[in-house]
Amino acid sequence: MKRLGPAVVLACLLLVPCRRAAAEWAADIVDMEWSPSRFVAVDKKAQSFSLLSRQSPLRVLSAIPCATGQELGDKFKEGDLKTPEGVYFITRRKSAGLNYELYGDLAFPLNFPNPADVVRRKSGHGIWIHGRGHALIPYETQGCVALSTPDIHRMDAELAEGMPVVIADEVRLGGSDAAKLRDEAREVVDATRAWGKAWENRSDAFFDFHDPDKFSLTEGKPFSSFRSHKEGLFRTLPWIKVDLSEIRAIPGPDYWVTYFVQLYRSPTLVSQGLKRLYWQRGADGRFRIIGMEYEEMPVTLAANGKRGKRPSPDEVETDTRKPDSPSEEEVQVRQLVGAQHDAMERVAQKAFASLSLKSQPSPEDQAILEVAGTGATKPGVSPFATDALRQAPPAPQDIPAVPPAAPVPIPAKPAAVAQKAPAPAAETEKAVAAPQVPAPAVPAAPVQVAAVSPAKTPPVNAPAPVPEQKAPEAAPAPSVSPAKAAEIAAAMEGWRAAWERGDITAYMGFYADGARQGNLRGKDAIRRQKEGVWRGSSPGRVGIEVVAAAPSGDGYAVVCAEAYQARGRRESKGYKNLLLVPSGNRLLIAQERWTRDRPADIPVVAAKVSPAPAPVAATPAAPVQAAAPAAPQAEAPQAAPAPAKAERTAQVASLVESWRTAWEKGNVDAYAGFYAPDAVQGDRRGRASIRDDKAGLWKDKAPSRVALSDVKIRPRKDGFVVTCVQDYRSRDGGGDHGLKTLYLAPSGGGFAIVEEKWSRL
Repeated sequence: MKRLGPAVVLACLLLVPCRRAAAEWAADIVDMEWSPSRFVAVDKKAQSFSLLSRQSPLRVLSAIPCATGQELGDKFKEGDLKTPEGVYFITRRKSAGLNYELYGDLAFPLNFPNPADVVRRKSGHGIWIHGRGHALIPYETQGCVALSTPDIHRMDAELAEGMPVVIADEVRLGGSDAAKLRDEAREVVDATRAWGKAWENRSDAFFDFHDPDKFSLTEGKPFSSFRSHKEGLFRTLPWIKVDLSEIRAIPGPDYWVTYFVQLYRSPTLVSQGLKRLYWQRGADGRFRIIGMEYEEMPVTLAANGKRGKRPSPDEVETDTRKPDSPSEEEVQVRQLVGAQHDAMERVAQKAFASLSLKSQPSPEDQAILEVAGTGATKPGVSPFATDALRQAPPAPQDIPAVPPAAPVPIPAKPAAVAQKAPAPAAETEKAVAAPQVPAPAVPAAPVQVAAVSPAKTPPVNAPAPVPEQKAPEAAPAPSVSPAKAAEIAAAMEGWRAAWERGDITAYMGFYADGARQGNLRGKDAIRRQKEGVWRGSSPGRVGIEVVAAAPSGDGYAVVCAEAYQARGRRESKGYKNLLLVPSGNRLLIAQERWTRDRPADIPVVAAKVSPAPAPVAATPAAPVQAAAPAAPQAEAPQAAPAPAKAERTAQVASLVESWRTAWEKGNVDAYAGFYAPDAVQGDRRGRASIRDDKAGLWKDKAPSRVALSDVKIRPRKDGFVVTCVQDYRSRDGGGDHGLKTLYLAPSGGGFAIVEEKWSRL
């Protein structure tokens, strides 16, 4: 059994409030007779999820890793990327209509905001416990609690509607005031029974159990309206019976929740449901009800009312179950897409001219989450980062010298173009996609290479290069000295070693005071996150290789290739984009960001940093060696293929999107027009056969949704091969999920599908 931290031997016991900072709640576990028979405890600091059962005594059934919000602290407003702290209840099980990348295939929505949250003026919605369509990363959600897909499937049989979920900054064992806390629990349980008895007696004392101001706020209507309604029933009904059973009590940050099965009977109505009362201590020291929730249940006892007699509508209690609201993560993505769509459209049009983006990108464009999760979009970097539009990362040894990119990218030095020699053999092995904005501009006329600084010389025509003008202009991109390169490499090795040892003190010594790490701000936040992560899964192996470095302001922008493997976990690979700043006689990390692909937004990428002299070919000095007369003449032919390749890739990306749209609309003629006359689609041969097959199929089962995700475009001979994950739904409720492969060949001025393969996932 994995530990959740010092908290999570969770060896037994119901959570009780421990007052700390207003924005953070530490929950202690104390056993008591009113504990829920089964509930969940989430420790945000330790990134742990525990299932507890009280069968005298309370015990931990399961303890597994989880991921919570990207920002620390309690949630107070929508979009703050924080996970709320308090007592919540599972409202339902959700297994259909989920975005697999975000939620896996299973989710359990929670009742956030609860009445106590409403009193505290918290905002937001859509907080779920859900799976994940990718490997679990600590502190990565928009506010939900995420489990790995295998773990949430193991929990599926244990989690149920109405189960309490306690979410706290820290969950701890025991408490010094256990006796006092048990007294508080007894007090709210006794108050619950007395409230039920006063209701049954139709007594004015019933109203004294409520806090009028707070109850009005959570109910959304004046307390006087609630009171007059109840008083009218008390006068009209000759008798009322209220039976409360299975009373449970559980504490939140500054409130208690009692919940129970309520059976209500009167001459005209029998109803049964699960009711929750939220209690808060008032200024007079007495617990009062600030809000309530009710969920109707089937009546399991024989009704003593007359058959066929309809209950009075004034007597029926409102079922407060809320309909599903979209997860806050999904809302964040929608907002991000809406806010940045215009910018994406402009960038795409400038870069690819013919590429059109839809105003509502389909769910496969989840690379937007990578932008949202790694900070604000930087000028000159496209926020739209699907695989179809993401530039394939070059191998570390092939990283070119690229000057700072502007929103309309025109490299400032011709050396940037000249240095980038094509490597056909390597590129056929990689996924090639339309470049992001940092790539060279693609003007309308491909023969014109806008690579020379307009301040010094006019654009050079590729067919007629002028070596005499370009040779003096050529200059190496800014780079680091050998001594500074060695200092950077030494700092990175020390940081790597401390990380691999799990030495948090030494590790934090490599960070500046106001350092940023992803969405974390400041050394305290970074330390805390790492302590929580390493408690659950300590580092096993950390591989760091400095592949690029360049001056940036007073410091240095550094790109490191990273291979990380926690103990007992799979290896993950990616790149660290770091900003190192001088501090005394050391270099400290001021900014750190991880990406799966080599970052494209580093201001200047210079040569591979290595004390060894071997990688001479990658140094920025290479383009300066213009003494050889053949060197200048080779520059124009080397630069020319890049715009053509970008245009062709963009053309394929646009074709695939248009093909998908025609398919989704059920436009059979437009759909068939994307296929070559002799195309092959499964066991169908020829465009006419494909068209007839689809026309017959769509007559009864027209498409309703076609989503393509994980789109990759690779060159193949004189054409392209496109692979993607296809999610198809038809209007009759059918559908499939599988891997689609399209083989494209030149046709006229564009491309056509010559072969299509599909396999179920």
